[in-house]
Amino acid sequence: MSATNRGVVRRDRDAYPTPTWCVEAIVGQLVWPANPSILEPCIGTGAITEVLERVSNDIEWAEISLGRDFLTWDFGRRFDFVITNPPFSLAQEFVDRSLELADCVVMLLPLSFLASRKRREWWRGRRPTALHVLSRRPSFTGDNRTDAMDYGWFVWDKTGKQKAGLYWI
Repeated sequence: MSATNRGVVRRDRDAYPTPTWCVEAIVGQLVWPANPSILEPCIGTGAITEVLERVSNDIEWAEISLGRDFLTWDFGRRFDFVITNPPFSLAQEFVDRSLELADCVVMLLPLSFLASRKRREWWRGRRPTALHVLSRRPSFTGDNRTDAMDYGWFVWDKTGKQKAGLYWI
C-alpha cells in the first residue's frame, strides 16, 4: 500500500475497528474520575467500549449504521469524555461536535491530521492539550497488516486534569 493510499478502496463509512492494545494504551494514560460518563460516537463493533467498560458503566454510544448519527443525534446531556476513532473524512466535524458535548475529548487520528493548509486555520482555535503518539502502527484490518501512517491519541482537555504535552506510548 502506498503512503498516499492511491488506488486503495476505502471501507464503507471508514469502518476500521480499533485494536484493543491501542485503546488500553490511552486508557492507562488518562486520569479517570469515579465512574465517568463516556460517549463513544463510532461504536462500530464495540472495540473501544469493550475496554472503556473497565473504567465506567456510564457509556453512551452513537453509530450511524445503527441509526444514531453522532453529528445530529440529541444526547440530552454532557459527558466527562468523548473517546473514539472517528472516520477520517469527518474528523474535524467529530472534534467540533465532541468539544460541544464533553469536558475531555480523545481521538485516535493519523499524525498527518496535524498538517494541511485546509486545517491550518481550524487548528488555531483547537490546539490539543496532549498528543500520545503510538510507538507502533496499529492494524485496522484484522490481518495484522498496517498502513504507512503513524497514529496518536489527540486529547483536548477543558478541565486541566489530564497531563498536557507530547508522549509516546
